Amino acid sequence: MIKQMIGIDIGGTTIKLALIDVYGEIHKKWQIPTNITENGRNIPTDIVRSIQQTMLEQNDQQAEIIGIGIGVPGPISPDGQIVVRAVNLGWEDMPLKSAIEKELDIPVVLLNDANAAALGEMWKGAARGKSNLVFVTLGTGVGGGIILNGKVINGVHSSGGEIGHIPIYSQEQRTCGCGNTNCLETFASANGLVKTMQNMMEENQENLSAVDVFTWIEAGDQKAMTALTITVNYLGQAIAGIMNTVDAEEVVIGGGLSGAGDALLIPLKEKIDQFIFPAIRGNYNVSKAQLGNDAGIYGAVYSYLSSNEILTMEETLLR
Repeated sequence: MIKQMIGIDIGGTTIKLALIDVYGEIHKKWQIPTNITENGRNIPTDIVRSIQQTMLEQNDQQAEIIGIGIGVPGPISPDGQIVVRAVNLGWEDMPLKSAIEKELDIPVVLLNDANAAALGEMWKGAARGKSNLVFVTLGTGVGGGIILNGKVINGVHSSGGEIGHIPIYSQEQRTCGCGNTNCLETFASANGLVKTMQNMMEENQENLSAVDVFTWIEAGDQKAMTALTITVNYLGQAIAGIMNTVDAEEVVIGGGLSGAGDALLIPLKEKIDQFIFPAIRGNYNVSKAQLGNDAGIYGAVYSYLSSNEILTMEETLLR
């Protein structure tokens, strides 16, 4: 009988789900809208019903659903039972694990969505075959996950890997969504890049996007190139600081801003090298994430497999 898991990535707009076997092969993918009305109270029920319907449609007696991994946009309680806070969903102390397990009678593992994406890239993506990496997502904010010896650095308060909230120094004051001032993501995210570009323009362009900035960079626009230099300087110093602390072998860059490819990655690598400890310089890679929107569901499944010691040594090597 084929052992399969259900990987789930809960986003603010959609909830992505997939049936994945122990070797990482996806057998089915689907998604449902995220219902954030009434502070997201109906989301657990929506997930349960969707899984039940899919299992009914599959009607495959050769497959056994042995577990569920769920990536959520917020910290998880130390006991792994509660989503402490998920602002975009309206959740405070949501007992998601028990809510799903009670209805489906299938064990559930919860983890932060950025950590899930990091595990996904380690298992099946840009860092495949490696077990020490720093994963950074560059979107509207800056997220991340740090993995050492195959384990996520989660921390006592489930806040390990909050790369976007590393404090930086600037004479300019930018307020972060977390309430602090001058967090890394206020300068190094796609929104941060756009803000920096807007500050240098004579006329404010409200609809300016990071794509516009990189288009101007490609055309040789000096202000756009300066905006990127400022962004990369903050990001490179922060990543170098992390690398000097954990000495990982791979830095994986994901999120919408990673779509710029070498236009971002090459100057970023140069900036990291400027600040990184000499013994590490030249002994690590900076790569673009490969799994896109599937990273979270892969990582959620891997988290379940590893936490329950289901992967054999052979299966781990085949990851």
